Amino acid sequence: MAIKKVDEAAAKVAPGLDFSKVREWADVAPEIQKLKEAGLSVPEIADQLQVNYVLVNQCVLQSYKMLIDSVQVFKGQEEKRLNPDG
Repeated sequence: MAIKKVDEAAAKVAPGLDFSKVREWADVAPEIQKLKEAGLSVPEIADQLQVNYVLVNQCVLQSYKMLIDSVQVFKGQEEKRLNPDG
């Protein structure tokens, strides 16, 4: 039931995102920036948008030291989020 609560809270914060399907990084990244500007911490943003902490942190910091392929990592995590068994 906790996942449903997070879905409902995230939908209120980011109404343009559909949490029932695989999202695109291009749609999620601007929401991360909006939430950061609103004063939320990286862990809070990660929880509300159901995105890995590392991706949120990289997006917020835009650090050259964190050179992961955000789009590829996000796609893999989205698949796991919607289908945790397989």
